[in-house]
Amino acid sequence: MRKIIGSLLILPVLLWAVPPVALAGGSAISTMAGMMMHLNHYPGNSEKQTLANIIRDDHATTGEKVLAGALTRMQHSVQGNDATALRSLASDNQANKGERELADILLGISHHPSSSDMQRLQSLSGTPTGAGGKTSHRKSGS
Repeated sequence: MRKIIGSLLILPVLLWAVPPVALAGGSAISTMAGMMMHLNHYPGNSEKQTLANIIRDDHATTGEKVLAGALTRMQHSVQGNDATALRSLASDNQANKGERELADILLGISHHPSSSDMQRLQSLSGTPTGAGGKTSHRKSGS
């Protein structure tokens, strides 16, 4: 009986310790890819909070943190130091394939992903074909 009670007491602690990205339903790469599928101009406040969680996550790789930072600061496209860091990441053979591909896609975005990039993002996010779309931050007249 003590083992059962002890196990039940440990469960909330384990659930509390799980990184926020894991609770959101996947890896940082799939989370950011899904976010980028709906991107139009820049990420919204809730998306920026998710990106901040990735940056703070002790389990996130350096590449994931670079991607999350660049996406957080993006305004229509990635520029300056973020673009330089993404170009470096995209050509880094030590980075995983998802990080390199996401860096390449993010470098090419101007306001929103192209249709060919949408296919790549769907693959990275695990989203079924046809489930993408641009929904956030539409400004009237743009």
